[in-house]
Amino acid sequence: MLLFGLALAAARPARAVQQTESPLPRADNPQSSVLFLSLEDFTQPYVRLMFEAFSKAVLVAPDAPAIYFEAIDAMRFERKEYFNELRELLRHKYRDTRIDLVVPNSEAAVAFLAEGRGEPWPKAGVLFLESVSMRVDTRTLLPQAGGMLMDDPFFDFMDDVKRILPDTKRVALVYGASSLEAARWGGYPEKVRKANLEPIELIGLSLEDTRAAVVRLPPQTVVLIMHPSVDAQGHVVPPGQSCEFLSSIDNLPTFALGSQDFGCGIVGGRMRDWSLIGTQLGELALARLKHPSAEVVHVPVEKFTRLRFDDRQLARTGIPEYRLPAGSAIEFRRPNLWRDYRALVLAAMGVTLVQSLLIAGLVFEHRRRRRAELDSRRNLAAMAHLDRRAAMGELATSLAHELNQPLNAILQNAGVAQMMLAKTALPPALDEITDIISDIRKDDIRASEVIRRMRGLLQKRELESQPVDLNDVAEEALAIVRPDARARGVQLERDQGDVPPILGDRVHLQQVLLNLLMNAMDAVAALPPERRHVRVATSERNGDVHLAVTDTGRGIPADGLAQIFEPFFTTKSAGSGMGMGLAIARGIIDAHAGHMGAENNAGGGATVWFAVPKSPKAGAG
Repeated sequence: MLLFGLALAAARPARAVQQTESPLPRADNPQSSVLFLSLEDFTQPYVRLMFEAFSKAVLVAPDAPAIYFEAIDAMRFERKEYFNELRELLRHKYRDTRIDLVVPNSEAAVAFLAEGRGEPWPKAGVLFLESVSMRVDTRTLLPQAGGMLMDDPFFDFMDDVKRILPDTKRVALVYGASSLEAARWGGYPEKVRKANLEPIELIGLSLEDTRAAVVRLPPQTVVLIMHPSVDAQGHVVPPGQSCEFLSSIDNLPTFALGSQDFGCGIVGGRMRDWSLIGTQLGELALARLKHPSAEVVHVPVEKFTRLRFDDRQLARTGIPEYRLPAGSAIEFRRPNLWRDYRALVLAAMGVTLVQSLLIAGLVFEHRRRRRAELDSRRNLAAMAHLDRRAAMGELATSLAHELNQPLNAILQNAGVAQMMLAKTALPPALDEITDIISDIRKDDIRASEVIRRMRGLLQKRELESQPVDLNDVAEEALAIVRPDARARGVQLERDQGDVPPILGDRVHLQQVLLNLLMNAMDAVAALPPERRHVRVATSERNGDVHLAVTDTGRGIPADGLAQIFEPFFTTKSAGSGMGMGLAIARGIIDAHAGHMGAENNAGGGATVWFAVPKSPKAGAG
């Protein structure tokens, strides 16, 4: 009884079926019955997958048959007497139960029936499931047997392995030590050689020894786990344990032939799908119940295999997806935003881009309007300032014209008085009168000259190009500002170099120099009187005539050096200037084909300079 308890799985009808002591079905409405005869029991996942799909396919029929399940458990029980005892047990068990069709799911199960010539169900039809390599002589021993003969998928499987791992040279075959396993897998080394690879057999080892052997495998080797059941010591290997144990080795590509091992750590490949096989077997069983036949149906590889790959193992072994065969299903994918939600991501990116462009456009428009508003305010202020300057210029011109008349009269009267005194002998006490009248005439002439120069500066005129001596321009400008400098306590210094003439407009150049002088005097205004110095220097450098105005003030702020010639930029206090003087000055120098710059002095203060090309005639001379 102990042997029977270990050997058999209990009969499990899929529908309400009478037990062994129950009477046969009524003759007027007999129920057909199918017995699924398995090599192994439900502890093996592939058996459960196949039997569940088989049952589901059979039970869809309106007059569905009763389904029984038996397992001969030949992997774990190999005594010859065991099979005779099992056959006798099943004969007694099904003595009062009619079995119309027996469905053995392997060559070993077919051999069990063939050895007893159909016993313990000699009158039942047989629908077997095996591969094309089945060695049982069913025609002689089981003339009533037909079934499904599946094409061998091994070479297609190996072609896919070589495709995804093109450097593969060896295949390590891992299976158990039972005689049934040796019979089932013993021919695979030769198949590996036919696939142009070198076989390495790891047979009947314990899990620890197998792992140690796998770790020592040479590079470019893949491991094919072939469902080991019993090791050399007779220990039963739990289903799936070898797969999980061996697949945990880092970067080791492991494979299996059946889908029951998918997910335990194998890479994947073209594997038998036991659910597909069970469904086809169930459909054929229904057909054979209605129309008994001994026909053998050949099933091509693509009808019972599926290309499946584990994304986690592809990443672990470094296999890129582009190497996978067409039609491959990739499962256990890790979350990937771009791959899983590409359309949503693209839509979100598009919306974000449109929003960003709109926001950027609004910001740009806001800044443009703000800049235009500021420019408008500055322009209005500049226009008002220029209008005031224009009005003052017209007023100054008018005043200069009005002042010229009395100055001329004073000059004439002083001249007449000087002539009269020259004809009359004066007493010694009045000798100084002649000198006083002479001074009056000189001061009158000087005042007239100042007014003439101011009128020239204030009058609007186009840029002229005539030979100009910058030393003369400097002297005239210094003469104009000297009274203001004297009033401010500023010492004007002159460093006159020997410079050739230039081609330019004397009045415009004088305007530039006056602007530089006024800025320099403003820069030293806050210093003690003894430190208020402004120097004007002229020199020739590299074919240009160079004029520089140097002050001893606080210098130009570092962040202002790059902007000092920009319109409306000023370093003076609010209300002290519009920031247009240097911008206008640079425009004048640019019109003379020159350049202008500013820099801080090492000893303090700043220097603003300009350089214009010397006259070509001066160069020729």
